[in-house]
Amino acid sequence: MRSARRTALDILLKIEKQNAYAAPLLAQAVPKFDARDRRLLVELVYGVLRWRRSLDWMIEKISRFPQSRMDSTILNLLRLGTYQVLFLSRIPTHAIVFSSVEMAKSLRGKKAGGFVNAVLRRISEKGEEAFGLLPNEANAEALAVRTSHPTWLVKRWVSQFGFNETEALCRANNQPPPATLRVNVLKTSREELIEQAKEITSFQDAILEPTVIARNGLNVVPLSVIYDTDWVNRGWVTIQDEASQLIGEITAPKNGEWILDACAGIGMKATQLMEISKNGSRLVCTDNIPWKLKQLEEGARRLGVPIPFRVAASMEIPPLANRPIFDKVLVDAPCSNTGVIRRHPERKWRLTEKDLETMAQIQRRLLDSLAPLVKQSGVLVYSTCSLEREEGETVVENFMKMHPDFTLDDCGRFLSEAAKPHIQNGMFRSFPHRGGMDGFFCARLVRRT
Repeated sequence: MRSARRTALDILLKIEKQNAYAAPLLAQAVPKFDARDRRLLVELVYGVLRWRRSLDWMIEKISRFPQSRMDSTILNLLRLGTYQVLFLSRIPTHAIVFSSVEMAKSLRGKKAGGFVNAVLRRISEKGEEAFGLLPNEANAEALAVRTSHPTWLVKRWVSQFGFNETEALCRANNQPPPATLRVNVLKTSREELIEQAKEITSFQDAILEPTVIARNGLNVVPLSVIYDTDWVNRGWVTIQDEASQLIGEITAPKNGEWILDACAGIGMKATQLMEISKNGSRLVCTDNIPWKLKQLEEGARRLGVPIPFRVAASMEIPPLANRPIFDKVLVDAPCSNTGVIRRHPERKWRLTEKDLETMAQIQRRLLDSLAPLVKQSGVLVYSTCSLEREEGETVVENFMKMHPDFTLDDCGRFLSEAAKPHIQNGMFRSFPHRGGMDGFFCARLVRRT
């Protein structure tokens, strides 16, 4: 069977060369390994993606060979080896070096093997002292290298949040994200699952506790214990970050309301809306990616949620009694994803500053086109998983100037008291380094009568 390290190398190369994403590639690969190697495979892929810039800096300093001239296969082998040597302790250093050298020889020849051997041996000899090769100046450039982020993004955050806040944010982005479940109240409850977990052997050394803010969330450490249960298959839980769950609570669906989820994706929030309303809302889901709607349908079936309409394009809203008017419209808009970098670390290496303006334009167009579908006294909920003002507060401010018939509602009215630190001027905003949730923005807008 192919080793976890070789599979990790293949995945990293696909991410780099084909603009692929780690999560689906890992989902395909992990079933082929036992539990121990699964953990190693996931750790290697995400570890290298998170720390790539810092690893590259150390490799270049040690090898004295420009990264830009390195063969991508050899560079990724060195990244994997360096990450294992400096961040992990399970496998002896000599075994890591030997395995890396043999892989380099088989893939690129004897000379490449010698190069990998020399670099990894020097790194292993330095051990933790290798981190001393990273710049330690108190400026954005050095901070970007130390915390493995793009310089342009760190500069933006320093100007917006300050140096210390940015450092805390970047370090949070390099930590594995928390594992949070959304309990399906149509089938069970948090209390029932906590009691059930007491009888499951693998939970004896695990943590399973209610989320602080989300009403139906459970934090679980480690997430792997969930796979020792049939909770997911039975539709009792969905894996969803706490901040993401709060968007559904802010939307506050009610029995009998017509609701449009205009960017439904795979249905994470759509199914939550139906769970909250006890299947009483009449939900219409749209997305411009057909396979996501198919996955939404499969998930809804598992959770026991009826989805009455599905269409293939966001602007093709089916008429309701010849009037496409909704009580509530949820726009969980496509965005830069800077609030979920810890979950999708490859995203930070692809994102450009120009992308932020492109996304903001898409978000503005979406809101402008969907506003007429909201009935009088109806609600428009806008959310993104972005930390950038251009994709949050600025979009809302511009929208309200263009649509004076909408007024800002207070998101805090729909959340628990524990959410107060995350409410700013009536809008919800969370950060990975403040409270541990993903970075989300949400505004709730009401159409005047």
